[in-house]
Amino acid sequence: MNISDKALATRERILESADNLFYLHGYNATGLDKIIKAAEVTKGNFYYHFESKESLAIASLERHFDLLTKELEQKVLNRKKSPLKTLFGILDLMSGRQKKQKQDGYMRGCYFGNLTLELSTDSQAVRNKVKDIFKQYLDLFESLLKEAKNTGEVADDIDPKTFSAVILSQMEGAMLLDKANQKPLAMNTCVRFIKRYLSP
Repeated sequence: MNISDKALATRERILESADNLFYLHGYNATGLDKIIKAAEVTKGNFYYHFESKESLAIASLERHFDLLTKELEQKVLNRKKSPLKTLFGILDLMSGRQKKQKQDGYMRGCYFGNLTLELSTDSQAVRNKVKDIFKQYLDLFESLLKEAKNTGEVADDIDPKTFSAVILSQMEGAMLLDKANQKPLAMNTCVRFIKRYLSP
């Protein structure tokens, strides 16, 4: 392993530790010392890769989004199904992730939503990053709904832009309720409702 590979491995270890701790305890309750200890790195190692805790949060959001995007591509987007079935596949994947959270012992909610609730009024940079991530999901939903409308899979009176926002809002709200109740119930209800509403 050369120096570059070691540096990348160290950075990934810090990000993975931050991801787990932010998810479990929240951003404000997780000090840098906890992350450094969990990642088994020195403070020098940390500050070599990240100039602040805020920059770490932004990088962790990017990492989380990249991992989820890869999962979506592998399990749903590359399956060559119809636009509506692809959209339903995304919803099913998200619902499945909620069930897995419960199996892991606790409902963590949405990583992006969690950091938004904690930092949206404190960090413009984090707020902008989450807005960008949500915008990409909105664009994906809108694109699939437009295609589904063109192929006759959904009714003509469905407005793709409006309903993409409804889907994201429903999902984020459902994940928050599931986190509060520590049961993956609201997401299941949300997915069933969206499927029933959109199905011809």
